[in-house]
Amino acid sequence: MQRIVKDHKDHERGAAGVMVAVMMIVLIGAGALAVDTGQIYAERAQLQNAADAGALAGVDICSEAGGCTQADANAVAEALADSNSNDNKSTVQSVDLSVPGEVTVTTSTKDGTTNAGFLTKMFASALNAPAATVGATATAKWLYPTKGITVLPLTFAPCEFKDDGLPHKILIQGGAQDCNGLNPSNQIIPGGFAWLNPDGSTGCNVTAEIGQWSKTSAGAAVPNGCIDLFNPSLNPSLAGSTVALPVYKYTCDGMPAAQFGTCNGSSVQYFIEKWAGFKIQAWNLSGQAKYDPTPVFSGSEKGLYGTFVGYSADPNLFTGGTTTPTGNVVVLGLIK
Repeated sequence: MQRIVKDHKDHERGAAGVMVAVMMIVLIGAGALAVDTGQIYAERAQLQNAADAGALAGVDICSEAGGCTQADANAVAEALADSNSNDNKSTVQSVDLSVPGEVTVTTSTKDGTTNAGFLTKMFASALNAPAATVGATATAKWLYPTKGITVLPLTFAPCEFKDDGLPHKILIQGGAQDCNGLNPSNQIIPGGFAWLNPDGSTGCNVTAEIGQWSKTSAGAAVPNGCIDLFNPSLNPSLAGSTVALPVYKYTCDGMPAAQFGTCNGSSVQYFIEKWAGFKIQAWNLSGQAKYDPTPVFSGSEKGLYGTFVGYSADPNLFTGGTTTPTGNVVVLGLIK
């Protein structure tokens, strides 16, 4: 009688198919992780750009003297949000104007082809994963600054700033001046610049307030306590930074009745009108207060060298302000 002998290898039959099926799941999962997650992150980045642009556009129109309506803010946020998406489509879920001086825009996914409000996953759909909806939020604010802690304790006449996008010297001593120190009424102002008096007896904290008179330090020398601010060894971050320079409108002894007159002596005060953004690249003041690697200053020239970037500045440079139009510079920026 023939004995039936069981083949001990039979139990391995079909194992390859199981392994292929398992590996397919792993590969699909890896694809979902790499491709679909990458797609989600890319969409998220576009939506953040869209929200940022929409919020900044919103504060740009809402900060105008006449303000804005909800419809105005919605329209400009939608337009900017779409143009900052790769497929020119994004959903603006909301434009929040409830906080004075702020515009918050929330965006979410919109398919550029189907207008669906979700992302269709390429690999994860094989694993029966749901479609993804991605969103982003940005808040921008505006401020009409009233008080500023100036990075540089200098104030200049508006005629010193050339709006041509090129670097220029603003001289406080020596050489040909950029202007003759004329105020808006074409009356000569002594010097065309002033060092502002530090707030205390030590250090170089200087507070300038729009619409107010600021006390100045007599002469062209750097005030006591401020020399370290301009020492490149002690303050290397100053070169190449954009600072806020207070711009004055009038100078006199501080009496409003004499605001169009000239005055001399150590008690001169300057009426601050606005701030100028200035990207500082070099300076030559006195002693250790010098950074002029090129150099750009010659002979007896002393002053600043850099580029005027408009009458605006970083909101962080200001300690006070209002959302009510004052006729002065408006500061815009993203806060989150």
